[in-house]
Amino acid sequence: MNIFLASPDETEALGSRLVLEPSAPWKTLALHGELGAGKTTLVRGLVRAMGGDPDEVHSPSYVLEHHYEVSGGVLVHRDAWRGDAGESHGVAPECCRMVVEWPDKANGEMWPHPVVALTLKHTANGRVASVPDGIL
Repeated sequence: MNIFLASPDETEALGSRLVLEPSAPWKTLALHGELGAGKTTLVRGLVRAMGGDPDEVHSPSYVLEHHYEVSGGVLVHRDAWRGDAGESHGVAPECCRMVVEWPDKANGEMWPHPVVALTLKHTANGRVASVPDGIL
């Protein structure tokens, strides 16, 4: 399903929906999209809906991985652009949810399941999110 997102607020709201919808049982969100597509903005919405502080959310591009304290555990936000071994640095995957940017660059065998892939793309008037049918 394609969802048009006219603003960063709508992108963040989609992140919240991915947590709050009972039909969205993901443990790992494989987040595809070019630079500036809104991946980190979407993660802000995830963190807010999970009871964390959205102001703490930053792109993991330079540090490779952020851990956000949320209700019931940790959300791991990883950038796999430079590849990875599929293991979180310091957090056992079973204990948390994970968002992986550039997932095609990583070995996802060790990621918590179920894994849901989502793609964000630029358009002339905003962004389009491609979400698998049945998730929202």
